[in-house]
Amino acid sequence: MVRVIICGSRRREDVEAIVESGADGVGLITEVRQDLPCNLSRRAAAELCRAVPPLISSVLILTEEDPAKIREIAWEVRPSILQLHGFNPPEVVSQVKRELGLKIVKVLHVEGERLLEGGDPIRCALRFLEAGADAILLDSFRSGKVGATGTLLSWDLARKIRDGIRPAPLILAGGLNEENVASAIKAVRPFAVDVLSGVVSGGWLDPEKVRRFVRKAREAGEG
Repeated sequence: MVRVIICGSRRREDVEAIVESGADGVGLITEVRQDLPCNLSRRAAAELCRAVPPLISSVLILTEEDPAKIREIAWEVRPSILQLHGFNPPEVVSQVKRELGLKIVKVLHVEGERLLEGGDPIRCALRFLEAGADAILLDSFRSGKVGATGTLLSWDLARKIRDGIRPAPLILAGGLNEENVASAIKAVRPFAVDVLSGVVSGGWLDPEKVRRFVRKAREAGEG
């Protein structure tokens, strides 16, 4: 079964819609260095985090690269999973893992056919896993945007990395929507998919889009 993380909550109603859709995770984008309508203060993120019911993961999404500030925000929000969406080196992942003890998803940034972190993509991903990351997430990069680009990344590269890091989980993001998520899942066979731009309308989460996305992902994962 392919898991589904829905990002972009701004209100309690958004969290409720995600939970009702059957998704596995609620992604809370918090104090990131990017202009997004759903960029929450840590106080707002903490309030929504408390609204996530048991057995559903609350995912704190940060672009922060200073380990002290990461620790400070995480302690205030208290998520079940920490998603590091910045260009954090392996040693920061190791330090944050040691200090917080949370499950960590490390994002790697894809531009075209290349990984911006440099070097061999599989070895790069493995370095972060050896440092303490529990999963690798691939997202598309565009100048000034480390996520929420609405741009597809190379599924061939994603599949190559997935095969190279197994059995560690690979999470696929980058331009996914209800029209292409089934094809993405069949091409990459990820552990999970992560979506934001594909389930919003006018900057707000669209409950109908969320439901359709989750349904399409589930159906593809069972095929």
